[in-house]
Amino acid sequence: MAATSRATDPLRSQDVGLRDGRTATIRPASPEDAERLLENVNAIGAEIVYLLTEQLGSDIEQEREWIREYDGATSVLLVAEVGGRVVGQADVQPGRYPKESHVGIVGIAIRDGYRGAGLGRAMMDRALEWMRARGFKKACLEVFATNVQAIALYRGLGFELEGVRRRQYRVLGEWVDDVLMGKWLE
Repeated sequence: MAATSRATDPLRSQDVGLRDGRTATIRPASPEDAERLLENVNAIGAEIVYLLTEQLGSDIEQEREWIREYDGATSVLLVAEVGGRVVGQADVQPGRYPKESHVGIVGIAIRDGYRGAGLGRAMMDRALEWMRARGFKKACLEVFATNVQAIALYRGLGFELEGVRRRQYRVLGEWVDDVLMGKWLE
């Protein structure tokens, strides 16, 4: 994997301006973020319509262990923080099998009140930057077909539709397709 200079290190902490004038800090997560990360993902999960997970619970030590699994070299977990509060997170994990080790699987969760403000794009840009710096060749993700705003963001970043798993999920009593998207990083 290629070394990067400090100025372009994708593991840097960086303030980004949002469209509404607020500033968010994007940085790698640390075990000290466990409680705030749980609070963020539980709040987004409670909305039901964005994540598969609805409630992760409140086991702080288990969350710390999960965060420690992201080593920054083969996987990464980024957080977006505003005023000491985690309002977004993005992670990349390598494919599970040797034949897909060139693929990074991306997940992202942005808190209500921060969607549509440019935070998702900034976090995805950083995740893709990290993937390129680590030699990944392709980024993949899954998204509910009903999440039109996210799909538009991913398309704007160059992701293409790779498949649809019809009626894969049941959300609030309705069938929802699982949209599979990918982007070549070369």
